[in-house]
Amino acid sequence: MKIPRWVSGLFVCVYISLLSWGIVGHALKMPSIANAFGYFIVWDMFCGWQAYDNRTHIIGEDSQGNYYEIREPWGAFQPFGNVDRVNYDVSNYLAVRHIRNVLKHSDHPPLDRVYVVQEIWAKQYNVPDHLWNCCFSEPKDKMSYFNLRAVCTEDGMPIETNPDWFTAQTLNTIADNPRLRQQAQSAQPYYNTFFNPRSEGNGAVFSSTLNNGLSTN
Repeated sequence: MKIPRWVSGLFVCVYISLLSWGIVGHALKMPSIANAFGYFIVWDMFCGWQAYDNRTHIIGEDSQGNYYEIREPWGAFQPFGNVDRVNYDVSNYLAVRHIRNVLKHSDHPPLDRVYVVQEIWAKQYNVPDHLWNCCFSEPKDKMSYFNLRAVCTEDGMPIETNPDWFTAQTLNTIADNPRLRQQAQSAQPYYNTFFNPRSEGNGAVFSSTLNNGLSTN
């Protein structure tokens, strides 16, 4: 079946026009592409990818100071490849349920604390050795960074939570910069979401706050 040349040309023109509209709209943050249809035009398939790989380690500590790796006795579920499902929960939303489920169905000495540790390393070290030798002249020396995400009781209830490694690095960057630290301490919120100016008795307070305490009369 032969397709007329004008149909092919029309398809190419429409396709290029849509891509151009998506690029310009995405660059200018136009609301016309902020919808489900715009997702198929703006090519942001890999916008959430990171350069680091992540693993979650759950360690139990008993009263004698001994440490145990808490793993499923029935074997870890690996939905994709050879990575355990617990590693996909990078926000630790299901860490409490996971710890309770494993401890409930396993024999172990009485535990005092359960630690959730995040391991981070650069994804470039995941390549096979022969590809590493072709792309890099330096030896393959994998360097891992460990971050304590949470400390839980023996039943999995968290008593201490910490930000993930990426958020911790951002906070450390601000804390190590005297200028940013001073600006963060002296900054005032632009809009207070806990304040409702339409509520009864808050009209005068809102007017005073809006005018920085100065009368407009």
